[in-house]
Formats: sequence, C-alpha cells, structure tokens
Amino acid sequence: MKRPYPRGSFQAHWFSLFNAVSFQIILGPPIIVFAKSIGASSTVLGILASFTPLMTVFQLPAAQFLGRYGYKQFVLMGWSLRTIFIFLVTLVPLLAFLDNTSKLVLVLAALFFFNLLRGISSAAWMPWIAALIPEESRGRFLSLDQIFMHAGSLLALVSSAVVMTGRVAPWEYTIVFLLSAIGATMSLVFIRKIPEVAAEETVRKSSEPVPWKSILAFPPFRELLVFNVIFMAVIGSLGVFTVEYLREFPKFDVSLVLYLSSISFIGALGSLPFVGRLVDDIGSKPVMAASLGLFGVVIAGWFFIAAGILPCSMGTVATLNFLSGVAGANFNLANVRIVMATMPEMGRNHFFALFTVITSLGLGAAPVIWGVSLDVIGTYEAVTGALHWRRHSIYFAALFLLNLAAMTLIRRLHEARGAEAPTLVYARLRRAGKLWHR
Repeated sequence: MKRPYPRGSFQAHWFSLFNAVSFQIILGPPIIVFAKSIGASSTVLGILASFTPLMTVFQLPAAQFLGRYGYKQFVLMGWSLRTIFIFLVTLVPLLAFLDNTSKLVLVLAALFFFNLLRGISSAAWMPWIAALIPEESRGRFLSLDQIFMHAGSLLALVSSAVVMTGRVAPWEYTIVFLLSAIGATMSLVFIRKIPEVAAEETVRKSSEPVPWKSILAFPPFRELLVFNVIFMAVIGSLGVFTVEYLREFPKFDVSLVLYLSSISFIGALGSLPFVGRLVDDIGSKPVMAASLGLFGVVIAGWFFIAAGILPCSMGTVATLNFLSGVAGANFNLANVRIVMATMPEMGRNHFFALFTVITSLGLGAAPVIWGVSLDVIGTYEAVTGALHWRRHSIYFAALFLLNLAAMTLIRRLHEARGAEAPTLVYARLRRAGKLWHR
C-alpha cells in the first residue's frame, strides 16, 4: 500500500504551475524571440540558453549551507531575490533611448544574475522533495507535478501568443515579461506553504560531507551521470534552435511560433497521467528508452525539414512539437525518479549537487557550442541526392547521432526497484569502501 503524501506537500504542485508560468517566458521562446528581434546571433542565443544550467555549478558550495538554513528557507531566499531581476527585464523593451545592443546587454546581465540566484537556491529543491515524498509514491507525485508544470507552461505560451499578435510592439513584450514576474511572485506564496522536512537528523545526514572522488567512483552514480551528460548535449539546445529556424521563415511570425511551441505541452499533459503510475510499476528504464526512441523520431523529422525532404508546414511542426512534448515529459519523469532512487540518504545533498552541476555543465555547454557552430557554418550548403546539407540540417543530424549514443547506455543504468531502492543503494555505498568521512 502506497503511503500518502505528507500534509501540505500538494502545495508543491501549485508552486510548479506558477513557477512554470514564470520561467517559460523569461527563459523560453518569448525571451528568445525578443532577443532575436534586437539582433541576437545564434551564439548569443546559445549563451542566453546556457545561463540556467551553467549557474547550477554554485550548488556545490551551496550544498554545505543547507543544514544550517534548512531546505525551505534556502529555496525561498533565492527565489525571492531572483524575482527582482524579472521585473528589471520588463523595463528593457520600453527603454527607447537605448540602441538594440545596449538592450541586449541589459537582458543578458539581468538573466545572468537571475540564473545565478536560481542556481544557488536550487541546491535545496531536489533533496527537499526526495526527503518529503516516500520513494514508492514518487512516480505519482512527479507525474502530477509535471502536469501542473506543463499546464503553467502552456498557459504562459498561449497568453504570450495572444498578446504578441502580428508585428510586436515594445509594450507587448513588457506585458508578457510582466506576466512572468507575476507568476514568479505567486510561486513564492506556495513555497511558503510547502512543509519543511521536520526531522533535523534527515537534513544532517543529507548534509554529511562526502569525498567527490568517492561519489564518482560509485558505479550506479557514475553510469547515470555519463548517460545524462550525453543526453543533455542533445536536449540542451533543441528548443532554442528550432525556434530560431522557424523565425527564418516569414510565415512563422512570433505569435505562430509561440502557438506551435505550446503544442508540446499539450502532448505532455496528454501522456503524463498514464505514465505516472506506470513508472512506479515497471521502473524508469523502459520509459526512458521509449522516450529517447520518440526523441529520435522528432529529431529525424526536423532533419528532413531542414534538409528539404519534408515541407516546413504548420501541420508538420505541430506534430513534431506534440511528439517532443510526450517524449520530454515522460523522460524527465523517469529520469528524476531514477536519480532520486540512486542518491543515498547519507550525503544526499552532495550527491545531488555534484550530479546536477556536472549534467548542467553539459546542458549549458551544448547551446553555446551549437550556437557557435551554426554561426561558423553560416551559409554553407551542399547537396547529396535529395538532401540539402545546410547549417540546421547538419545540426539536427549531429543531434540524432548523439541521441542514438544515449539510447545504447540505458541498459547500463542501475535501478533498484520499489521501496527497497534506498536500502540497496546505501548498502552498495558501504561495500564500496566507506565513501564518507565522519
């Protein structure tokens, strides 16, 4: 019998909804199209997309302070301060006395500090949820949480598309960014309602220092880390450069691009209710394999569009975005579940921090590397039979090969099933040679 959620933990879902409204605008397609409208190159867009994952490197020094402040207070402080920078971004489109370069610099600076504060405070989020929700119920919890998150993302993009119809005026960008700031403010209300982990012993054990080399030497952790780094190289830039690619076609105006992007969240919302309970029963690995297979289909579709085989039509793009939403939501659910099951109670904060930092470095490096590569390829074009090799078709072909490599690694992942998972992980660590110091 599955244990009920702790009283008040449902508030985490409402936090996810309003947080998604905020970040889907300030870190998603609306900020990308605004940056593109003021002259951002592919490289700059890549840098913009890299801020969020790269700033998670600060989780490493932040992890040692979680025992002092507690999970709830730590998240609340960081999320409150970062909201200030969203309000600053809302003013940028209205600064008519500045040229586009200066506006772009201001946006980059504000988002740098926004993501810096997010990166520090997010060190507490996954340990908090892992300690709050029983392991045997996490599939249900995470699926419902993603439903709320994707609903917030859908609301954000549809609202943005309604506002930014036709030729977008500066004040319309401001209205959309203000919606992000309001969403961030509302998310703070629900953070306050999520219960703190009451047991001081849980927080103390989670904050127990662990040698970094010993963590990396633990096989289940290492295999999961390598797999995620490779997959992050695939997914880290896909949302950025598909939007950029569509904006190169006059028929895909800002509003249409946002509507098409929102379809991915419809796909996610349609599949998550069925997968949440399934992943608790069959485990994470089958769901991860199916999701990466579907991602392969999506990336191949974008390749054939960019290579001139498939038409770049609204129907084709909508289908690919829908399938991408299904694949992304199910993969994230299964991946977070297996990550939580792999991290032991002793030293959990440090395990989470090191895992998140390394995978996020891959996630952050990907859009920068691909952005620079796209700019270097520039106007190059070659034809092989019916295939046109241009900068975006080359990019999608490379992503397809990386996705294939990630799929081959799934079978090597370690998954302890059911309620015995934390016990098995703990036992393996002890046998590996006392990976922590007292």
